[in-house]
Amino acid sequence: MRRLRDSIAVNCPIDQAQTRIEEFFAGRRGIDGKVRLALPDHEVCIDARAGRDAQNLNDLVRVSWKAETDLPLPAFAGTLVTWGQGNPTLTFIELDGTYVPLGEIFDEPLGRRIAQRTAKDLLAQIAAAIADTPAAQGYPSPL
Repeated sequence: MRRLRDSIAVNCPIDQAQTRIEEFFAGRRGIDGKVRLALPDHEVCIDARAGRDAQNLNDLVRVSWKAETDLPLPAFAGTLVTWGQGNPTLTFIELDGTYVPLGEIFDEPLGRRIAQRTAKDLLAQIAAAIADTPAAQGYPSPL
């Protein structure tokens, strides 16, 4: 397993971000409880569940995905958390977890690129859906 971590800045009040993310997934959930998102290269089936961190202090979304294809693409399991940095209208959404690489040596760089691209695409779709205004520009990811 390999670690995958990414974040995105969103023009969304921090006190509303968690609820909006949960609504993002709820509004896209199929009859089977899964969320299917079309990404540029493939479709992923996402399981997203609201929860709390290990210390029971913070809300989070437990998220996992796998590709909806016969191709051997990386599967992921981790969390989505929201946090701010002093600006109450700007929220950072952080995705953190692990993915299963496609294989050793040759497939590892390809699997990492696919997992990273899937994470970025997912974060971008969430950001676009929950933002009060278009995606925050000029706010680099703190990760």
